[in-house]
Amino acid sequence: DNGDMVKAGELLVQLDQTTYRDKLLSAQEAERSALVTSDQAAKQLRRMQSLQRQNLVTAEVLEAAEIKANQAQSDLASAKARLVEARQQMERTAVRAPFSGVVALRKTSAGDTAQVGKALMVVIDPASMRFEGFIAADQVGQVKIGQQVSFKVNGYSQRFSGEIERINPQANETTRQVQVFVKITEQ
Repeated sequence: DNGDMVKAGELLVQLDQTTYRDKLLSAQEAERSALVTSDQAAKQLRRMQSLQRQNLVTAEVLEAAEIKANQAQSDLASAKARLVEARQQMERTAVRAPFSGVVALRKTSAGDTAQVGKALMVVIDPASMRFEGFIAADQVGQVKIGQQVSFKVNGYSQRFSGEIERINPQANETTRQVQVFVKITEQ
């Protein structure tokens, strides 16, 4: 939930696996079937090659066995690719924390429908937090990158320390203020 600490790799959201489990089982069975068919076609091809060397079958029969063996190999490769895809989809049903941090925003609840591209949760790394503030344009000459700063955020009683990381080169046309980005060094 919002404000919870999470460790890298910790399970955050578990999506319903029913559809993906069925696809995985189907893909596994398709691979097994394709493997059996490929083995049988390869054995048949070897038999036809042996019989052809003895002039007991025509070139046309041998060619048909080769085509069948090649098609079976192609079907096996396709089945293996579908199995890999099904496994990947199954793995994606478990959403894990990419790094240790804090849940900043939970955008889903149990029973919600997940959609591709829709954020489920926002996790932030407190060590990468920064402050974005504004200074009057006429004071920009007094500020330098790397300069130490101290600031207070409304709602917090403590003061924060940081270092100016970037200065926006353009002032806001309406407010005539320049945006500064401060890397927080103490929290």
